[in-house]
Amino acid sequence: MTVNFLLDRFVRKGLTLMKKVQHDREKSNSIPIEIYKNRCLGYIERVNELKHYNQDDIKYAKKRLFNVYFYLQSVSGPERQTPHQTEISIEVVYKALNQAVYDDYYRRSGGLGYSVVRGLTLCEKKGEPINHYFRKVKKSPVIYLRPNKENIMYKAKQTKQEWLDEMAKQKKEILDENKLSRLRQQRGNPVKSLSSV
Repeated sequence: MTVNFLLDRFVRKGLTLMKKVQHDREKSNSIPIEIYKNRCLGYIERVNELKHYNQDDIKYAKKRLFNVYFYLQSVSGPERQTPHQTEISIEVVYKALNQAVYDDYYRRSGGLGYSVVRGLTLCEKKGEPINHYFRKVKKSPVIYLRPNKENIMYKAKQTKQEWLDEMAKQKKEILDENKLSRLRQQRGNPVKSLSSV
């Protein structure tokens, strides 16, 4: 068998269970054998999940773990089953564990040597969350300017119809001025006006 760290680790954990059985028998004369059997089966399942290792190495590791399991089945003696020593499967508490890791990660922040831990006080999560890098600008009240004689620079934006009316008025004024100027010229020079006719 080649040296493979992960497979070797599972085998060592299984062999440690045999030592724990001997230790429990000497110290308390009772053994939590079901807990140890479940741990050994968990190690075997983990070895079965490994796909990218040499199959001979996986078979050898499973053979050694099954030998540990058979040894645990053959152990005789009083069995200890106390509620505070029963194991809970990781699948039962998986969601709570993930949420705790997520909360702990986002509780810590800081950089450049400054570290902050949030969420340790009772009143910290109350109210609107604060973004220290962006602050809302308060809206200023709307001020309407009215055109008057004092404020000559202000011109209200015209609608299309108002603009058309204004253009028609200006054209009419210009044309009227041109007609008046022509009439004045004609009155001032009557000979020229007769010859042009």
